Amino acid sequence: MDSQSLPKQSLPTGTFRYSAVNVEDLGATEYTLVTIAVDESGSTYGFQKDMENSIKQIVESCKSSPRSDFLLLRLLAFSDNVREIHGFNELVNCKLSDYDDCLNDGGCTALFKAAKNAIDVTANYGETLFDSDFDVNAVIFIVTDGMDNMSGQITTGSVKNSLNKVIRAEKLESMLSVLIGVGIGDQSQAQQYLDEFKDKSGLSQFINIENADAKTLAKLADFVSKSISSQSSSLGTGGSSQPLIF
Repeated sequence: MDSQSLPKQSLPTGTFRYSAVNVEDLGATEYTLVTIAVDESGSTYGFQKDMENSIKQIVESCKSSPRSDFLLLRLLAFSDNVREIHGFNELVNCKLSDYDDCLNDGGCTALFKAAKNAIDVTANYGETLFDSDFDVNAVIFIVTDGMDNMSGQITTGSVKNSLNKVIRAEKLESMLSVLIGVGIGDQSQAQQYLDEFKDKSGLSQFINIENADAKTLAKLADFVSKSISSQSSSLGTGGSSQPLIF
């Protein structure tokens, strides 16, 4: 993937490393930063191929969007740790074949760490763009099938602090953060846990998807694509787009 040639960057605190396209190589004047963080823990084994197809569908749909030239995409996967599949990249450099076998399976669920990584890195790169006179907003999707059991000292409070810093910095015009539970079925405990995580951390929206089959994940891809387009279209209005109903 072309992201291998993207420059590696670090947050000022040194907490997370990430890659992103060089600012001087960008041709537009405004961008929506899109981050998708996907659970690849052992419990997702049964639907990882369908999830990879969902990622392809999202990328393909975004490429055909009228806003395609104004989107920068970053893809994460998380289990015991959080790994960057590719950093913020222009869609023209995101090839669908690169998402074949992009997800592993195994390990636990570092949900809070993935959420904080997604928020902190988005804020950091967004600030870089803002300071270079770009208009910028963001949308983050965190997809999981379960509860956190591997984030160590990173808590819901850590995630909330990261979101509050974004607001105080006033560098991003807006940021939507969507938590998506997939394949939970009738596990009311998991659903309640994720709903509470959304509320306690200050994430914008929680969506519960009981099934994780090909049809449902295709519907998820359509929802994510439309949400990206809506948020990107809101850039310049002074606010975020309205959350969509799944």
